[in-house]
Amino acid sequence: MAEPAMLPDVERIELDNGLVALLVERGPLPVVASLLWYRAGARDERTGETGVSHFLEHMMFKGTSRFPKGQIDLLTSKMGGNNNAFTDSDSTAYYFAMAADRWETVLEIEASRMRECLLDPLEFASEKNVVLEELAMGEDDPWRSLYQATESLLYQVHPYHHPVIGWREDLERLSVAQMRDYYQRHYGPNRSFLVVVGAIDRARTATRIRELFGPLPRVEPRAVPIAEPPRTGERRAELHTPHSVLRLCFGFPTCRMGERDDYALDVLAHDLGNGKNSRLYRRLVLADELVTEVSVLNETRQEPGALFVLCELRDGADPARVETAVREEIRRLVDEGVARKDLDRIRTQIRASFLFQDEAVLDLAMKLGRFEAGTPDGHRTLEQVLPTYASLGGKELRAAAAKYFDFRKAAVVWALPGGPSSGAGRATDGSRGGRNGATGRAGGRGAAGEGRKGKRSKRGRRAGGRR
Repeated sequence: MAEPAMLPDVERIELDNGLVALLVERGPLPVVASLLWYRAGARDERTGETGVSHFLEHMMFKGTSRFPKGQIDLLTSKMGGNNNAFTDSDSTAYYFAMAADRWETVLEIEASRMRECLLDPLEFASEKNVVLEELAMGEDDPWRSLYQATESLLYQVHPYHHPVIGWREDLERLSVAQMRDYYQRHYGPNRSFLVVVGAIDRARTATRIRELFGPLPRVEPRAVPIAEPPRTGERRAELHTPHSVLRLCFGFPTCRMGERDDYALDVLAHDLGNGKNSRLYRRLVLADELVTEVSVLNETRQEPGALFVLCELRDGADPARVETAVREEIRRLVDEGVARKDLDRIRTQIRASFLFQDEAVLDLAMKLGRFEAGTPDGHRTLEQVLPTYASLGGKELRAAAAKYFDFRKAAVVWALPGGPSSGAGRATDGSRGGRNGATGRAGGRGAAGEGRKGKRSKRGRRAGGRR
């Protein structure tokens, strides 16, 4: 079956100050989606300022020199549109969806808040309470605490160790001066790109972008984060939470987004633990009746990421038996690879999910943005996504499984009932957990493999919008 063209007709413009814009003219509906993506996220935070990326995301809606407090949301509402934002480990992005006859106001808003955000001290103090409440709500999420404890074992040097929403101790001490310094260092045209998709006049849009963003000054280039040293043994921890159900998470270090192994890991994640036809579901849920829920999350990022296996145990299930079963199924996947019939089914599921992301202009803008930010070839990587999946054979998938499902490099965390929501995990084998064992990455966890890097359902790695 011939594949449709995966790369839309994208006009790429680059300003002298480094700003890149990707413009896609698309009908027939008279709507436009705009996405401003900053190459600044939790990995860019310095010691003592964790959480500032996400906190700043909130403050970017609290007024600029041109658009006073409340004006951005008011204008969006009056024009019948919507806006929001998200922060993850590598990025912060702001997006609007608007009718085509009024969307250009969005460019004025984004140009103003790129360098003119007010960061008013009173608004800062008020919004800090909102962010701390968001963090507290996340601490009640049993999956978030487990995910973060596992992540903090996998990354002990690299800044991926820190949750996107930040550590409570840092947020409580964070000052408006620290935030302003972070904002001035990271928010500039050479650290961002713009995606506009919909019923636009590309020539007019390009002219307006040059007028509004062209005069803005560059900021300092992005620093390369310290690399994670090689893992020398399995790391284990126990997390005591107030929840009544036992949960288990395995984490394995993997590769960068867009590398060929990333696609192999998507397929392996499906085969191992996503859906009722997966190995772990058939074994742990149906046959042995040990768990009520199982999923696998391929969490590749701009720096080497990780793959997570998560289970929720049935009441009375033997934890040792569950862990043994997970290890056995992973070893079987390494030994046997993905069966041909399963590979065909998985490819079909991934292909459908990937194509569905082109239906709405905002979804397509998000897909373009994710690939532009996360892969060496940027948005042009879209041309190779489905052909790459189609080219993966059994031998290569077995090699990838053997390469990454190495228990000598894994992190294994049990979430056990009987502890306070802020209780620290007890790490063993010389490893250390996070400062707060139960403080997790904003957004909890999500099912793997659904988004294929465009419309991420991998909620574990991002702090959601302000709504």
